[in-house]
Amino acid sequence: MIEVVETSFFYEPTKVLFEGLSLKVPEGETLAVLGVNGAGKTTFIKCLMGFEKFKRGHISIDGTEAHTLSSSAFWRKVSYVPQAKHTSFGYSVTEMVVMGLSPYIAMGRAPKKEDYSKAIDLLHRMGLGSIAERPCNQISGGQLQMVLIARALIKNPKVLIMDEPESNLDMKNQLMVLEMIQWLNKQKLSIIINTHFPAHALRVAEQTLIIGTGEHILGPTKQIVTESNLEKYFGVHTELVRGRSGNGVDGILPIDLVDRMSHGVE
Repeated sequence: MIEVVETSFFYEPTKVLFEGLSLKVPEGETLAVLGVNGAGKTTFIKCLMGFEKFKRGHISIDGTEAHTLSSSAFWRKVSYVPQAKHTSFGYSVTEMVVMGLSPYIAMGRAPKKEDYSKAIDLLHRMGLGSIAERPCNQISGGQLQMVLIARALIKNPKVLIMDEPESNLDMKNQLMVLEMIQWLNKQKLSIIINTHFPAHALRVAEQTLIIGTGEHILGPTKQIVTESNLEKYFGVHTELVRGRSGNGVDGILPIDLVDRMSHGVE
């Protein structure tokens, strides 16, 4: 479980990104973080991982305040999945996944045979066994994203933080990533996903946080991702679309800008 307690961040007192932000993500649940570009959602993710410092407040991992943990102890509990980007390095898929064990491998020691066996077993469980020996610079963007998820999972973390893992992927690969997130929920992970897609929050997240200009809103996803809130926080008129799945809203259709003139549209 990860808990965020009364956190605030600002670059200067007159430019507050968020203030008094508290939340809790129990094991087996997902929190989606939404917001327009520049609102502060990426900064919030960086603060969770210690890359930026909250101005006030703190976070706890399984009841332990994060600032009391050593760097290696923190990264044993927390894993990070970045956006998949093309790599020029020729590491094999298995080698890339083994890198996720770095908090457990002593400085200067090479990974052991059992480390590689653990990586290969995980890849097979994730349906990636057929590419285990392929170089990472010779696989698709969707496959690379799944490999990065495997790299994050190999150390059995308590918390998984994902930064737009479905961005820059085609529809099929986006769905593969979303289905993987749903599978990970069943593994009792606490997941935080930063995303540009409100419809994806509806699909995978129990809770959603929308960060706006100096304010935020948090709650059960179906109560937060609404046409009125999307209008307020994104400046877009939308229509929530119900599809054939029978699981409620399957998509969000953008209609037009709330204030067309302010965006230079006539």
